[in-house]
Amino acid sequence: KANDMFRYIMAVLLGGQYITWILWEIITGRFNIHLSLPFNLCDISNILCVILLLAKSNKLFEIIYFWAIGGSIQSYITPNLYFGWPHIEFIVFYIQHGGMILVILFFAIIIKYRPEAISIAKSLCTLLVFIVIVYSFNLITDSNYMFLMADTPHPTTVTKMIQIFGEPPLHMIGLMIVTGLTYTIMYTPYAVMDLVKKMKKKKAS
Repeated sequence: KANDMFRYIMAVLLGGQYITWILWEIITGRFNIHLSLPFNLCDISNILCVILLLAKSNKLFEIIYFWAIGGSIQSYITPNLYFGWPHIEFIVFYIQHGGMILVILFFAIIIKYRPEAISIAKSLCTLLVFIVIVYSFNLITDSNYMFLMADTPHPTTVTKMIQIFGEPPLHMIGLMIVTGLTYTIMYTPYAVMDLVKKMKKKKAS
């Protein structure tokens, strides 16, 4: 089936680009535990998208819908890149984030998966658990995954939240507020569709 072929191709593409990046870092001597592990939101979202493609889990989609779309859009607006085209970092960056958006659209439009209102809370709670894990790892290893400990190399939303709420980890208050608002906006189309269906059903009866 065409849908299955698409899922497998995207799983290979998203998995392959991540493995390619890790191998490049190892070969060039850039790999280290402070930067190269999948403890950034987009990296873990990429891995979960591969699992979603292979497992077809609506429960997983409820979380990844918000993580992948929200994270990818934010990354496109303020890309944290050290190298431009045609460097491998530039290529895998756009394959990863563009691929994740494509995967979510595929499951939402073709497979008909969708989040519910409670999915916002599920996604935020899961994110908080992930943040606690990453923050603990950062403390132990003196790392800065998810920019929980310090600002980004280039101006981003993190920079603005530090300016408003103060130095890390206080800036996470602002980031969680922004994230909650973003997830709510992302759910709005589904809320509107549900309301329209409810009104039509009520009118028909």
